[in-house]
Amino acid sequence: MERAKRALAGLSLVVLAVSLVSPLDRDATAARSRRFAAAVSGEPGYRSERMSFWFDPEYAAFLEDVRRRTPESATVAVLVPRRPDLYTVQAHYRLAPRRVVEERWIGEADAVATYRTETGRGPGGIEIAGGRLWTR
Repeated sequence: MERAKRALAGLSLVVLAVSLVSPLDRDATAARSRRFAAAVSGEPGYRSERMSFWFDPEYAAFLEDVRRRTPESATVAVLVPRRPDLYTVQAHYRLAPRRVVEERWIGEADAVATYRTETGRGPGGIEIAGGRLWTR
């Protein structure tokens, strides 16, 4: 029985190794291999912090700047591109416990953060990663 378990484990590793290989993209194979080795070693944080920002990796830095510059009790209007709606979802998630509101409730906001929108081209505010921030 022990021999069968070892054989099954070995076969599983071979299948996994084959699944990591991308014959058309050596860089992708190398990246997958590094992530796999880190995961097997138990290295904490082997997954990218920006993995949930696949749609716009630079957006993570913007939200981090907003988070650092606004108090946890603040209401923040986040003006972002309408598509994909992941911009808004990530703002709610990453800025918690701050209250995040849409443009239509901008009058209730203690701070207004704009990212890649025409609204962010106006005067005033401070420049942050990928946008501007106005506070009241």
